[in-house]
Amino acid sequence: MNADNSDTPLEINKIDVDPEYRKKWNIRQDDFVCLFKNGELIRNTLYRVGGLGLPDLKKDEYFVLLKYVEEILSEDIMKFCKSKTSGNLDSKWCILDKFGNEILETDSLRNPYLVKNSCVYSIDDNYYNIKTGEFYCKTSTYIQSSEFLFLDNRYDKDKTRVGVMKINKKDGSWELFS
Repeated sequence: MNADNSDTPLEINKIDVDPEYRKKWNIRQDDFVCLFKNGELIRNTLYRVGGLGLPDLKKDEYFVLLKYVEEILSEDIMKFCKSKTSGNLDSKWCILDKFGNEILETDSLRNPYLVKNSCVYSIDDNYYNIKTGEFYCKTSTYIQSSEFLFLDNRYDKDKTRVGVMKINKKDGSWELFS
């Protein structure tokens, strides 16, 4: 379900998880949040704020939360972990837009990094456009200004893309300086 794209501000509110649900899914954390708009729950999804604190929902176009999904454990894992429950909540990194729409979901070991004030993110030094999914390049060397991100793309296998990519942080368009 997509969130309402109106100008009504999105809210991230702490919630209490039902004790039976906690028991069934082996939940120990107490810092879950959900997304609300106009006081109404957007979707029945548990999130947690990861690492750097709450996003600024009044100015951030995109933000990252940890999303939790139900996962049934195999008998082998249950025996190995000496678990009495067959369920567990698995965390996924999730990029959301300012309306609460989930744009991208990755596993818990692949944390996306959002380039500040842009539509660009990176995972494992690979840079992508959030809006389109377009892959820019793989690099560990970059510089940014208020309007542009400059990526050093000297090792691209496609020789027509080797150079410095100048990416517009607002719309994701780019040009190459070779």
